[in-house]
Amino acid sequence: MGLFGFLFKTPFGIIISAFSGVIGLAVVAVVVVGALAFTGGPVGCTPGGGATEISDAAAQFFDSKWDELDASLAGGSASSITLTESEVTSRANEYIDSKGGDVSDVQVCIHDGFGEVTGSVDVFIGSGNFKVKGAVDLSGGRPVVDFQDIELGSVPGFALAPLESAVETAIQELLDDISLDHTYAPTLTEGQAQISGTP
Repeated sequence: MGLFGFLFKTPFGIIISAFSGVIGLAVVAVVVVGALAFTGGPVGCTPGGGATEISDAAAQFFDSKWDELDASLAGGSASSITLTESEVTSRANEYIDSKGGDVSDVQVCIHDGFGEVTGSVDVFIGSGNFKVKGAVDLSGGRPVVDFQDIELGSVPGFALAPLESAVETAIQELLDDISLDHTYAPTLTEGQAQISGTP
């Protein structure tokens, strides 16, 4: 029996062998999860109001509606607006492009009581397609996302936990630069969001 054969039969050697095995499994798991994160991916969300069109005009409609809402609120009158998926998606892409963040190519789908966003996100090990389900709280000084479900690439749910926070952080960082001048309450129905505001 050589030195290595003797070493790996001692308690110290057994611990080293076990530790090496755990490290090897961890490396394999990281490689597999990383590969899954950047292959395939969730299918795009299904719009609640028909086909979504991304355009500068739709983004401008979003801005003009929001400006009208804020003008009414600044004048002391409660008011509301209705935004379509095309307007929200177009404005979101315009905003993200201007910020140069880790999120790109988003599509927003609005359903009864919740929204879905699909797109691409850069995380610490690369870029992958994502799908997020949740709602946005507009009652404070900044939008805050209530994340209900996240999919990334082809990663199964049980292996997604380490990457979820990276996706959540990338999305929330984009929203942290938005200041809200009033208190707003969104009501989400199929294909549209009604935003009610109070002065």
